[in-house]
Amino acid sequence: MGSLKDKILLKNIILYAHLGVKEKEREVRQKISLDVKLSLDLEKIARTDNLEKTVDYEKVYGLIKERVETKKYHLLEVLAQDLAREILKNFKVEEVLVRAKKPQVKLAGPLDYVAVEITRRA
Repeated sequence: MGSLKDKILLKNIILYAHLGVKEKEREVRQKISLDVKLSLDLEKIARTDNLEKTVDYEKVYGLIKERVETKKYHLLEVLAQDLAREILKNFKVEEVLVRAKKPQVKLAGPLDYVAVEITRRA
């Protein structure tokens, strides 16, 4: 039985996305930061020490990079949802958390970033 206590974490992935509601915003890529948490049972995997039995996080990173750099998104929420859906579809994980941060947001006052965090289950 899978334990959601086991995680693989990819922290602070820095990429540049075509992102924004206005078309002009999407013309130039904007810096985003992503944290991805994959939940799966690592107990059996740890006994084998075999990459084929686990989630290859290099491939997860590659999928994330490809999606972010080739698609255009209006909303940060849609980007996060798209990544979660694709990770669940392509990798044997029970749950995925995607936190997408947009640091260069112009609002009425100073802030570090705006973020969206979603969790989806298989």
